[in-house]
Amino acid sequence: MPVPFCTDPDCTLENTHVLLEREATYSCGDRPGRLSFQFRLCERCRMGFVYPVPDEDVLACFYTADYAYYQPAGEDPQREAGSWKYRVARWRYLSLLAPSIKNRLLSLFAVVAEALAHKSITFTLGVPLALPKSSRILDYGYGTGSWLLSMRGLGYASLSGYDIVSNAHRKDGLEAHGVEVIPPNGLSRLAAASLDCVRLEHVFEHLTDPLATLRDFHRILRPQGLLVMTFPAIYPWLPAENLQDSPHLDYLQLPIHLAQHSLASSHRLLRAAGFETIVSRITAREKFITLMASRSEDGKP
Repeated sequence: MPVPFCTDPDCTLENTHVLLEREATYSCGDRPGRLSFQFRLCERCRMGFVYPVPDEDVLACFYTADYAYYQPAGEDPQREAGSWKYRVARWRYLSLLAPSIKNRLLSLFAVVAEALAHKSITFTLGVPLALPKSSRILDYGYGTGSWLLSMRGLGYASLSGYDIVSNAHRKDGLEAHGVEVIPPNGLSRLAAASLDCVRLEHVFEHLTDPLATLRDFHRILRPQGLLVMTFPAIYPWLPAENLQDSPHLDYLQLPIHLAQHSLASSHRLLRAAGFETIVSRITAREKFITLMASRSEDGKP
């Protein structure tokens, strides 16, 4: 049996071992349910994953209205838009996108600011801010919508957002601010080569079929269009001798975090979907993976 979320044919269940066996309860309307699953580690690609992969209908039951990442928690999009955080984040990757002496100096300043703050500026924050304000950007899994509203406040006019059914109630509020909301299961309706950037902020780990979704992104991005993602990785918890008693157990957010990738496993998926020029970092504090990948020039996977 192949390992879910992996494109290496040599990664099979025989190469994995069970780290945890868990049960989770859920409720869909008046219907209670119980999900039994394992959390396994692949010895070859060093990826942790939920097995068996739950059905999407079951997973949807875990994304209730009080799901933590749907709560605004005091967010202020206008204040964020005008903050030094956003200004420095814009400078961080300027030299990658538009090399010049000025941009190298600005990027160097942002690197120093990162080091002093002991934080990492993710590609999901810095890259979109470094793009022209005419850029067509999709926030896939927009959560509270705060990032989209901050970008609108900065003058980005061609923004769109996508999220699952349980978060569809934000549609009217986002559209009132000029953000196009893509309906659930509506990604296939987007025209090929129509976007400059697709952003996933802590969404990759929730995808039941990440390769199919990445191929969708490859189709809708223009040649040399950018995909930016930040997601949890194996690196915080991998050294734990006993994951059951580890303080990282809650961090795993099982079962909705279906995969905890390594650099190798995430890069392999991106290449299989047709992306190239993959640049990635592991963040200083949380040990997340943040990366940027570009669509192939000829548009072929």
